[in-house]
Amino acid sequence: MPLLLKNFYNATKNKYKLKLLCGDQGLCQEVSWVYYSEDLNTTDYIRNGNLVVTTGMIIHSEENLKKFIYEIIHRNTAGLFINIGHYLQESDINKEIIDYCNVHNYPLFVFPWEIHIADIMQDYLNRIVLGQLHEESLTKAFINLIHRPDQEELYKEEIGNSSFMQVTNYCILCFSPHNKQINPESKERILLQGRNAMNTYNTPYLFFPYFYYYILIISDSMCKNIKNIVTVIENIFLHESQICRIGISNIATAWTELPESYKQAIGAVTIAAVQQVSPLYFEKLGIYQLLLSIEDKRILHQFSNIRLSVLTEYDHIHNTALSATLKIYLENGCSLQSVAEQTFLHRNTINYRMKQIRQLLPVDFSNATTRMEYLIAYAIEEYLKTQ
Repeated sequence: MPLLLKNFYNATKNKYKLKLLCGDQGLCQEVSWVYYSEDLNTTDYIRNGNLVVTTGMIIHSEENLKKFIYEIIHRNTAGLFINIGHYLQESDINKEIIDYCNVHNYPLFVFPWEIHIADIMQDYLNRIVLGQLHEESLTKAFINLIHRPDQEELYKEEIGNSSFMQVTNYCILCFSPHNKQINPESKERILLQGRNAMNTYNTPYLFFPYFYYYILIISDSMCKNIKNIVTVIENIFLHESQICRIGISNIATAWTELPESYKQAIGAVTIAAVQQVSPLYFEKLGIYQLLLSIEDKRILHQFSNIRLSVLTEYDHIHNTALSATLKIYLENGCSLQSVAEQTFLHRNTINYRMKQIRQLLPVDFSNATTRMEYLIAYAIEEYLKTQ
């Protein structure tokens, strides 16, 4: 279960006499830790997703409280708990502060002085640690399922006890940033903001980094909103100045099908790099679906080299572009005029190149099977460049 602020609130509001003053639209924020702060000068240490707790001992005024709240909101914290009754009163939290929190969907709570801050912090930190351990364990179980589906003892019990067992549709999205070395703070913000966005769907999901990818496993109603989800996550990456390619699997109807879904998503994001298209759905890959299913890449190398190596070597030696010309020629239905228009070259130049190609390749391009084989060879060549 996600570590949502609303879950903490609902589970403990009576025990700690919590009162939500404003920002109820932000209760789906994920809590990463609890941070005790009394001073504007210590806000540099606050991390994304922290739940901030204060007595206002140094803040001690409406103006300073407003500055404090402004600062912690812009540090992407999950919410603020104020221990009122000694240094600050509920009346110190004026309408301007409440309106500001509501505009930013920022939850602001108060609890009475008789409740000890240490009790809340210890309780919440225990819940966070247990929740994080469960999240890590579930993520590890899915990784084991993806890579070792035959070893059920590594994942079946963990997944079987999770909320994923209560859903019927699954999909995997793979996000591949151009910059493979994202700094830790950006990575933390991407994951936290991505999870906060997914929490609004109220259905099981997992979002985690894996090697150079970010993997998002979604379920049920989320599968009907893939386009919106892609836009949201893509914008989160862009906000961190990261451009990413996105590959999307087919919809699976059982969690046991996720190993294949993972291969589909990775395959789609790989071909997205080849075609310079993103997002790319596995079902839209065409011939690349077949290429991805061939595990022995030597077969692909051989098929491509037999047909293209002569032109490739000739181009390398003579600094020509015969292979590229043939590819465009075949893609345009063997129309010299279309190739000339696409390459901004004179038709006679294209005609001369095609004569050279026919001298080097003793094949009949009027034959449909031959054209198909060469187009497949070019697709293989592009695909193998990504391996």
